[in-house]
Formats: sequence, C-alpha cells, structure tokens
Amino acid sequence: MSDPSNTVARMNKVTLDEVARRAGVSKASASKALNGRKDVSDETRSRVFDAAEALGYRSRTPRAQEASASIAIVADNLSTTYTLDILKGASIAALQLDIALDLSHTSFDGADRPKILPLTDQWVERFAERGGIGVITVTSPSSEELIRRLRRSGLAHLAIDPASPPPAGTASIGATNWNGGVEATQHLIALGHRRIAFVKGPEDSVPGHERFEGYLSALRMNRIPYEPNLVTGDEYSYENGLTAGRSLLSGPKRERPTAIFASNDVTAIGVFEAARELGIRIPEELSVIGFDDTDLARWTTPALTTVHQPLVEMGARAVRTVLLMTKEADGAASAPIQLTTRLVVRNSTAPAPQF
Repeated sequence: MSDPSNTVARMNKVTLDEVARRAGVSKASASKALNGRKDVSDETRSRVFDAAEALGYRSRTPRAQEASASIAIVADNLSTTYTLDILKGASIAALQLDIALDLSHTSFDGADRPKILPLTDQWVERFAERGGIGVITVTSPSSEELIRRLRRSGLAHLAIDPASPPPAGTASIGATNWNGGVEATQHLIALGHRRIAFVKGPEDSVPGHERFEGYLSALRMNRIPYEPNLVTGDEYSYENGLTAGRSLLSGPKRERPTAIFASNDVTAIGVFEAARELGIRIPEELSVIGFDDTDLARWTTPALTTVHQPLVEMGARAVRTVLLMTKEADGAASAPIQLTTRLVVRNSTAPAPQF
C-alpha cells in the first residue's frame, strides 16, 4: 500500500516542464493555458489541463485561483521619487483593469538579499506559475537572455527607460529625451548663457545618452563651441551632482559655467549643494536646470526649472500595454512608445550674469 504522504510530495514536485512535455506543447503554451490566457487554442488548453490532472500538477492554491492575473514590476531601486511616480501610474491602471502588481527590485545589501533573485530562471518560473502574465522592468538592463527566459515561461515583457539599449523587438516606454535636452539647453541659451555645463548620468543609460545628445544638438544649432571640460558625471544621484558641481564651480569666476544642465532632478539638487558650499547664488550667479519634474523640483529653494516627463502616465501605459500584448495571438511587442516632455520654468534659471 502506497504512502499518501509520498503521493502529496510527488504532486508538489511536478514541474511546468513535465506538464508541457506530456501535453506535447511548449512551456510557454502550457503556462498560458494554465493561467487562463486567451492566446491559446481550446485544443491546446484541453491537452494541458489533461496533462496537469494526470500528473497531479497544481500551479496555484485554491485561494490564488480566485486572484486576478498579475504583472511584476522590477526596478533597480524602489525608493526614488522617479520610481514612485512610475508605480503610482501603474497602480492606478492595475486597479482599473483588475490586475495585481508584484513589486521587486534588483539592488540588495547582503542582509536583505533574497534566496531567489528577481529575473532569474527560478524567479521567472515561480512568477509564471503563480499566474503572472508579464514583467515590466524599470531603468534596468534588458538582455537577450532575459527576453528568452521570459518568453519560455509565456511572460510578456516591457522596459521603461532601459538602462542599456534593449534587444530588437523589445517593447519599451520612454519620453522624448532628446527633445527635452534640446529645449532645456535652448532655454539657457535664450537667457544669454554660453558656458553651459552638462552633468551626465550612467554611460550606458539610453535616456541619459539621448538627453546629452539633445544638449549637444542645441549647442550646434546656436553655433556654440562644445567644451569637453564642461561635461562630467556618471550616474543619477545626489552625490554625482555634488561632486560634479564642486569640480565645475571651483575655478576662477570667468572660467566657470554660468549654467548647469543636470541629467535628472536629484543630480541637480547635488549641484545646488555644491553651489551653496562655494557661496555661489542661484540663479543670480548660476542657473541650474534638471530633468524629470519629480516632487523634488518643487521642494528646492529656489524651485527647480526642469524638463517634465509624464512618469505617472508612463507607468499606467506600461500596464495597459503589457495586458494588450498578452491578448494578441503572438504576444508581439508594440513599437517603442515615447511620451512628450515639456519644459517647466521655475526660479532656478535667470539671465546670464555679467562678469
């Protein structure tokens, strides 16, 4: 007589791969069928459920079966105002569409490092088995390997402001960063500034590169020589802005920039602090402009002129796009989506000082 406990243990160990092999379908098709996706045929769905029943496979607990489908949002950092605005938009759309959100991040200290890291094979498989339908990565790299991993489990994927150029065909959402870079620099030029510095973000950041190219284009359009010594920085952080500001503003008055365009708001605030340390008044002696238009921009003194990108709408559009992708027969990615930026002029920019 068999031991019932052994039977239960065996049922708990049955994997999605085994179900797919028995049904004669791909793992992605098996996952879609078990999770109630509409982009599989009735015949495939029937074979998958028959195989699951025969093997004793259970992808969800009874309570989980009642839950709505879920989308994972994986960011490099969940504590920035940028990411919080993205999450606000995503949560609004998810509530409207009856979609659950699963939040993760990829930056861990040793003490809080989980046993299963987000976006790994095991994490992806478990998320798919819990009813996941798609993954949204925020300012994180999107490699070919990751795309294949998600597709094997039948998960749609979309990247928001990818940290590196995503593989061809990857769905993505961003803003018109180049246009924003041009508009910010043109604003400073219109105020009479000619020595305009730029504080860069990460070297491989797609949005950061586009903003820098916008800065360069505006200089060229106005026949202002590009000065490499006025460009510095390497990340989106307060520390980067502080270090860059100290470096750019420590020289003689006639050699230092009269304006600094920082690649995001938190970097611009670092520049504010460097100017304060050096006794340089904003905007009387130095104009500063940022990018993002997070709440931080309104809280600075003086309030920060910045380029607004619709972060809340980006988060909402991402959820709607992933849901649309799961309903398409081939799960095809949509074309890259770019939402419009606009300059928000506040009190941190003024006419160039006359030294």
